[in-house]
Amino acid sequence: MVRATRNKFKAIASSVGVASLIVAALSGCSLLPKEEEAIPPPLVKPAEQSFDVVDVKRGELSIYFKGIATVVSKSQQDVFFKQGGGRVATVHVSQGDTVKKGQLLVELGSDDLNLRLELQKITYERTQIDLQSAIKSGNEDLIKSRKLDLKAVQLQLDNLQQQWDSLRLVAPIDGVVTYLADVSPGQIMNAYETVLTIADPSRIQLVYTSDDPAELGALQPNMPVEIKIDGEELTGKVVQTPSSSPISSNQQVNEKNGRRLIVDAEGLKGDIGGMAEIKIFKQRQENVLIIPKSGLRTYLDRKYVQVLDGARRKEVDVEVGMSTPTEVEIRRGLSEGDQIVLNN
Repeated sequence: MVRATRNKFKAIASSVGVASLIVAALSGCSLLPKEEEAIPPPLVKPAEQSFDVVDVKRGELSIYFKGIATVVSKSQQDVFFKQGGGRVATVHVSQGDTVKKGQLLVELGSDDLNLRLELQKITYERTQIDLQSAIKSGNEDLIKSRKLDLKAVQLQLDNLQQQWDSLRLVAPIDGVVTYLADVSPGQIMNAYETVLTIADPSRIQLVYTSDDPAELGALQPNMPVEIKIDGEELTGKVVQTPSSSPISSNQQVNEKNGRRLIVDAEGLKGDIGGMAEIKIFKQRQENVLIIPKSGLRTYLDRKYVQVLDGARRKEVDVEVGMSTPTEVEIRRGLSEGDQIVLNN
């Protein structure tokens, strides 16, 4: 009896425990946060594809040489002493001065040479008078003697005059002193060393001197030249290039000509030593279809472009002509106004 009662209590306790666990479980679930509903991801609109495009245009395409040339005279002369050893007495001009033919430029010290020359001129005049008197006397021997005297005096006078002239530099032409050596009184001069250069300002041309003679290689005489000088524009032509310059026995002259380009023009005006901008066209095409070089695409021997057709691109084969570092001529395949996609 007692055992039966105990078993009954165990069953009741067990039932109560299970119930408690269920209640606890249910109460525990009530303490957890509610699960939120999943938010759908936002719809991403695809980015519109953009192209860097340019219009096919008509225009001029050219390859040219451009540089700054110097105004020089076509006619200039170097002035120098033919005998060395003399000392400079006076320099009468400065660089840039305008001089007249025969004008005294530089003179060397002469000691008493000028006095001896003047005295010899007086002797010459007296000998002439003596000859005239002999002629009037009719004495043939006396006439012959006076003629010999006059010849001797003339020879001495000529010698003194040559010495005098050798000490003085005079202008051989009218012009401008474009070069004057650094000379000062007392300085000893060497024979045939250029002291001055005189240029005729009425006859000028343009000279471009290159540090890289290769850049002048494609230029030829008679090529047209656009010139800008002192705010004016005019057209000239190439008259000498390194390849057309005459060959000289002087190596220095050859080296100088090998780097020079000479340009001339009708009505060219400017100061000697002044500057002018020159442009020489090597190639030139006008009224042609042009696109940027970055729009041209190549694959093996094929040349093509991408043309914008609405929202899409299409490939078009083209025939090209002249090209520059930045642009290219299109001879066939495109029309003016077509939009091409740049190959950036």
